[in-house]
Amino acid sequence: MMFPFSRYKPLNVVLFMSTFDIENTLLEITLKLSFILRVTNTFRVNKIYWIKDSPKSERIAKIITEITRYTLSPPYLKKYIPYSKNLKKVGIMEPVTLPSHLIFRQITEGEIRIGHKGDFGINTKLNPDLKAILITDSLKLDYVPYNNLYYNGVKNEFIEFKNIFNFENLIIASRSGKNPLKNMEEIVNLYKRSGLTLVIGQPTGNLLHNLGKQYLEKSYNFVIKQGVSDVRVEEALAYSLSILNLLLS
Repeated sequence: MMFPFSRYKPLNVVLFMSTFDIENTLLEITLKLSFILRVTNTFRVNKIYWIKDSPKSERIAKIITEITRYTLSPPYLKKYIPYSKNLKKVGIMEPVTLPSHLIFRQITEGEIRIGHKGDFGINTKLNPDLKAILITDSLKLDYVPYNNLYYNGVKNEFIEFKNIFNFENLIIASRSGKNPLKNMEEIVNLYKRSGLTLVIGQPTGNLLHNLGKQYLEKSYNFVIKQGVSDVRVEEALAYSLSILNLLLS
């Protein structure tokens, strides 16, 4: 089993932490974050840039960091994650099954395992300097270090709103934007040059107003012919990444 490679150019996402302002409980926050992590990992997003625009940003950032680490860890390495009250509801999360999670009870040739301090989920401790191994012989437990640039999950970074203007590869998800299917060439060309950073606005709206009219040309309506008056942030993210994945393929 081979791991999927990372995209040859980055595909990043910008989300606003105020997305979680309407969630009042850890259960609600965990469920929404679960969906976001599942979608971004499904479409091999490299990084989520979280805009710190919420009065709860510090608390939410800690929850995001801890739940992401737990979610992306292989089952046999979760025991190294210290207890935290922020992880109380992870049992109800939608599964995020990275290739490193697909392990067999008995080790199998071709299997790639992620390690931590020599623990690769087998009965024998291996070289603690190794981060990943490829099993070549399950009977003799032969393996080789695996250093390929496989996709191993989305990363998080927390930034201020003003940092958005430093990105040269922004595209905006907006109902006021162009049809991405009819403007596929300009999206693909931008990706080939410098990758893409997709911005999904906050629930309160007014993203283009806050960014400036010059960003209207970089805006695309990924929810074409929507049948409802409003689309949730996490739904817009899923629709947008689905179409982008199709275009970039």
